[in-house]
Amino acid sequence: MLMGFLSLFAFSFAGGIIWVFNVETAAMVYGARSGWHPLLVGLACAGGQSAAYTFLFFAGDWLFRRWRWGRAQVERTRARYGSKLASSFLLLTVPAALVGIPPMTAMAALAGGFKVRLLPMIALAFSFRLIRFTILASAGTPLVAWCCS
Repeated sequence: MLMGFLSLFAFSFAGGIIWVFNVETAAMVYGARSGWHPLLVGLACAGGQSAAYTFLFFAGDWLFRRWRWGRAQVERTRARYGSKLASSFLLLTVPAALVGIPPMTAMAALAGGFKVRLLPMIALAFSFRLIRFTILASAGTPLVAWCCS
């Protein structure tokens, strides 16, 4: 069971960076086929993606410090929205983490440049991704029974 959890965590990490790895489908399949509690599936998926978002946070910050055009765009946005930017960004993190609009991958990469603190962003992302993946894992069993019977 530990290897299965770690493999789902690793797949979710990759899916947090590379969109081709569909973590939503993996959560549903694990929920239907593994016999695990949906919350355990949600923890593995949300944990893996939160680790990926942490990586993207630091990678994006590093990139914007070195990429002149990108840094200029980020600074222009920060100058335009000022002190409201961080709180608005965190508010926008909720739908990004829950339904994926805007893409959480982009949100995580931009957060460092916008001077959003890592811990609040990751706490929101993890919490709402946990809800998302737990629901998907719960839906896996009836969906597989419906489509594959």
